[in-house]
This record gives sequence, C-alpha cells and structure tokens, in this order.
Amino acid sequence: MLDYYSYGELTHHQKVQLAIRNLLSIDLSIRPLNSNNRPGGLLEFPEDDEREVIIVGDLHANKQNLKAILMDSQNLYKLKRNEAIMIFLGDAVHDERVGHLQEMDTSIEIMDIIIHLINDYPENVFYLLGNHDTFSSRLGKSGIKQGLIYYNAVLQARGKEYVNLMQTFYNTLPVFVIHKYFLAVHAGPVRGGIYRDEIINVRNATSTHLLRQLTWNRLNETRSSPSKKEYGPENLDEQRKSLGCPPDLPIIVGHNPMWKWGTDDSVWIDILDSKNHVILYSNLVDKCTYLTFKNSAKYQVRHANLKQQKQRFLLGEM
Repeated sequence: MLDYYSYGELTHHQKVQLAIRNLLSIDLSIRPLNSNNRPGGLLEFPEDDEREVIIVGDLHANKQNLKAILMDSQNLYKLKRNEAIMIFLGDAVHDERVGHLQEMDTSIEIMDIIIHLINDYPENVFYLLGNHDTFSSRLGKSGIKQGLIYYNAVLQARGKEYVNLMQTFYNTLPVFVIHKYFLAVHAGPVRGGIYRDEIINVRNATSTHLLRQLTWNRLNETRSSPSKKEYGPENLDEQRKSLGCPPDLPIIVGHNPMWKWGTDDSVWIDILDSKNHVILYSNLVDKCTYLTFKNSAKYQVRHANLKQQKQRFLLGEM
C-alpha cells in the first residue's frame, strides 16, 4: 500500500502513469497475455482464491456512493488486509441525472478516486471497461455528446498529455471476469457466447465486434426477435457453456437499468426470464446498492449507509 502523503506528492500525470503500470502488471495467472504478448481482456481468478468479492455497478459520477461503499462493512479495510477484492463494472463517469448530463467535474473527481484505489491496492481493485469509458464523440445521451464534453473538460483541467494518458488507461482496462462464483462484464454476453481465448484477445483488430457487444449489449425487453444489440436468456446459457461454467452460475452486468419494469432499488435479478442474472447500478442518490460474494455463488445485495458521517480513511479525504 502506498504511503498517503508520498502519494499526494505525485502529479496527476504520475498517478495515471502508475495506474497504467499496475494494470499492465496484474499477475499473469489472473490476467493472461494475448496473442500480441500484452495483458488481455480477461481476469480469471484461481479456484483457491477465497477473498470476499465486492461488486460495484455503474456509478456515473456519484462519488458519494463510492465513498459510502468503501466505508460500508469495513470494505476499505478488507482491501487493505487482502481479505477482499473490489470489481467495478465500468461507467464510473458521466452523471446521468436529468439536468446534469454536461457536468464533468465529478467525472474527473471520481476517476481520481478510482485511480488512487488501483494504485493503493493493485492486487485487490479491478475496473472493467464500460461503454462510457471513452472520449469518443460518438458516445452520447439524450442528444448530448458526453464523450466529447468529457474530453474537453479533462483537456481544460489537466492538459493534452493527461487526456492521452487517460485514453491509455481506458485502453488498458480488462473487460471480463471469470470467477468460480460468477461471471461479470459491463454490458452483457456475446450473442452465441464468447470463448476464453476470444476474451483474452478481445482488443485485437479482428475482435472489435466482440468488444462492442461486451460493452454495449442490452437485455431484450420486447421478448421478440432480438436486435444485434440485444441478448436474451439463451445467450446467457450459451455464454456459460462457452466458458465451461455451471449452468446456474450468476452473470453480473451493469449498463442497462430496467426502471420501467419496476423497482425502487437499482438491482434487477432474474428479470424477463433471465435466470441467475443480475443487472446492477450503484448510482442512485438515495440508495447505494452493491453486491458481495463470500465463499458461495449465493450473492448478497447490500446497501451502503449514505447517512454516516464522512470519515478519514486510508485515502485521506478522497
């Protein structure tokens, strides 16, 4: 773990550079190399890894929820003691609240916290690529080009070199998790399933269609013939089969909140006939939902206390 005060002396550029090195230095037994001898898109945890798993859904710039999750159930101390790992499902940036879509200061701030966590606990904190983790002008919501606005905000705040480092950071992120208790990806399975070697090589030039599906696919809500951007229960079954997993292994995703199907929470379990499947969001302002796995494929839905007083932890004031 880094000394907090020495870490504070690093520049923003140096912190991202350190995070990139940490991403590239994940144990090869967990993050195998692709055909280009680079760390691939897969994180695969060994069977004998008994650490608790904390899964955080899309935060969309809600740094208060991230802090609440870190403080909840001594999660931050579990990371420090190597008793837990934390997996982010991507999309920490871009506030999705009505009237806030163009605000980017909180996106910069929440990525600072996540980069700090990766640097402090490189063997315990993992972030999966989401579709919002980009500066692309093609990324937008409600007609607002959030990717481009994010680019300009980071450029103005930190400069061109920092923008380039952040793009390298995003390009270096893993995409998919295989764990004995679950599978996890930002958006959803590839239609027809994706094999282990294909996940490892998902950033190869010939695999861009697979990477897009893993970061953009949505659950088919109409129950009719799915579009090329949708998956259904059969695709979940195919994904487990492609990876040689038990047919009831939970698949955890974010990306696609299902508000119109009803809930006052931000977790959707086995919705629309999708068995052993969870869609998780962690960005509600009045409820902070996340998942944990501990010695079982039976996960726990948890809610961090948003009313507890701010405390000084290992990340200083975060």
